[in-house]
Amino acid sequence: MPWVRPGRWGQRMAYRVEYGGEEIDFASLDAALDCARTAILDHIGRIDGWAVEHDEAVNEWFVQGVRDGRRVGRTAVVSGPRPRHRGLPSVFEEWERRAVFVGDTPAEAFAMAAAWLEKRPDITALGDVGWHHTADGHQLRVYYRGD
Repeated sequence: MPWVRPGRWGQRMAYRVEYGGEEIDFASLDAALDCARTAILDHIGRIDGWAVEHDEAVNEWFVQGVRDGRRVGRTAVVSGPRPRHRGLPSVFEEWERRAVFVGDTPAEAFAMAAAWLEKRPDITALGDVGWHHTADGHQLRVYYRGD
């Protein structure tokens, strides 16, 4: 795959993306999640958004594309540093789920997010929204908590 360059799992690299039998390491979670989304887009093409779930026990994120309100394609796995034990403090994100919507215009991105939220009665709270203009278009990130 063209998005993968071999990396070394060392002290500087904290996150590893695994998708389609390939692996690449990153220093930040955002870079790893962006890589996972790019790999999924390269593989399945157009999507409406993203489903991201975090397993705190093993500190892994599971990323999958969403089209027409349904998850599609393979799941990319982002592995982070293993949780520390032996009485040492750990960091846990309160808003560990995130959906990303990319539109040609801001209105299109917000409309996709609104339509997706309308179909998700299990979402109990929104934590934050993030807005980014990327080469792919206008990107709206919605952080949420569900049942």
